[in-house]
Amino acid sequence: MAGPFSLLPTTPFVRRLCLIALAGLALRLLYVLLVTRGAALTGDAGYYHEAANLLADGLGFTEPYRYLHGGAQEYLFIDDPSLITATANTALPVGHVEPTAGHPPLWVLILGLSSLLGITSELGHQLVSACVGVAGIVLLGLLGREIGGERCGLLAGAFAAGYAFLWLNDGSIMSESLVVALVAASTLVALRLREDDGPRSVVLFGLLAGLAALTRVELILFLPFAVIPMVVDRGRPPAERLRRVATVGIVALLVMSPWLVRNLSRFEEPVFLSNGSGVLLAQTNCDATYYGDKVGSWEHLCVLPQPLGDDGRTLDESERDAAWRQRGLDYASAHKGRLIGHVVPRRIARLWAVHDPIEQLRADVIVEGRHFRASVIGLVQYTLLVPAAIAGAFLLRRRRRPLLPLLAWPAIVTFVAALTMGTTRYRVSAEVVIVVLAAVAVDSLVDRRRERTTDSPG
Repeated sequence: MAGPFSLLPTTPFVRRLCLIALAGLALRLLYVLLVTRGAALTGDAGYYHEAANLLADGLGFTEPYRYLHGGAQEYLFIDDPSLITATANTALPVGHVEPTAGHPPLWVLILGLSSLLGITSELGHQLVSACVGVAGIVLLGLLGREIGGERCGLLAGAFAAGYAFLWLNDGSIMSESLVVALVAASTLVALRLREDDGPRSVVLFGLLAGLAALTRVELILFLPFAVIPMVVDRGRPPAERLRRVATVGIVALLVMSPWLVRNLSRFEEPVFLSNGSGVLLAQTNCDATYYGDKVGSWEHLCVLPQPLGDDGRTLDESERDAAWRQRGLDYASAHKGRLIGHVVPRRIARLWAVHDPIEQLRADVIVEGRHFRASVIGLVQYTLLVPAAIAGAFLLRRRRRPLLPLLAWPAIVTFVAALTMGTTRYRVSAEVVIVVLAAVAVDSLVDRRRERTTDSPG
């Protein structure tokens, strides 16, 4: 039996998928070179770029803003400097070295490896990101083939190559480029776990689960969805089911263990995969995000002033994150009615572009540096793909194909948005599934049209 990633270079499917991937690469390169080149990096993109270069310089995983700007990092994302008062944080010197786990390490590591090879510029990292995006196209094509056959795979690859909400990430040095590839690969292997009697797919899934968690923390939530079919598989003895599930967990833990050990030994507060939850909770649970035009979104001013110790000393990243986490949880606890009745629904509505999507795209421009017109193209494509994806899901259900590994991703991103905020970028894991399910529907439509043509009188 061919493995989930088998590519025989002589087959027409592979040749066509390679041509689709090349077209996707060309589109991404044109976007980077003609649209985003020279634009200032903002938010997480700047973090990834600078952290990768510091890693290549031998400084390990160092908080980039405090190292590059010292105390001035307090002023980076605000328009009114008077909001900042002089503290130990503002007194930090340029070159301040502070360990970071603000994001999981894999994307920084990949960009850092390119920096070691001399690719250190913003443009260079954008081009690396574009190439990683092409891997996502190929993997989406393979996932489509697994679900609906070769034509479905080619359609999925073509949709992925041209879908703006995928290639926009590839031009902005965001980890979502890697997320697309890992989500597609993890889903592909999860679908094969029922059929594959050998240990290869089990070990491979554990490996992918670990790598996914080292890219975006919430991707680890896919693991239980994937192992549920293994647990309830009555075609295998209970001992074998337990062995397969345990293998997945052990392999994933082994992959994550170097990062886990490093974090638990470097920070004052316990840190596992990242330090980012606290600052996110503080940014998304405050007056600005519960009332007014930013309901369901986030506000950087809500993390100001940055926390200090009781004696006025600077805190390490884990201590700051713990203080921010408590700040956000306290606010949410004091406004439970507003949170449940208004904020959470608005977060989910923002995520799925059913609440003022144009306003959300404008916010994406400011926060993430996305190109507005390209985002509008993506919104139009998304509006067309979603109904097709729903139809594709019903078709797979009618064919009795497994849906849980596919529908897990929309559930995961909805859950994460409900807990944090709604934004276009958070939807990318589900968009992998949207693209594939839309390909299933279009592939079925092609079949029906061919049948009608064949049945029609000559």
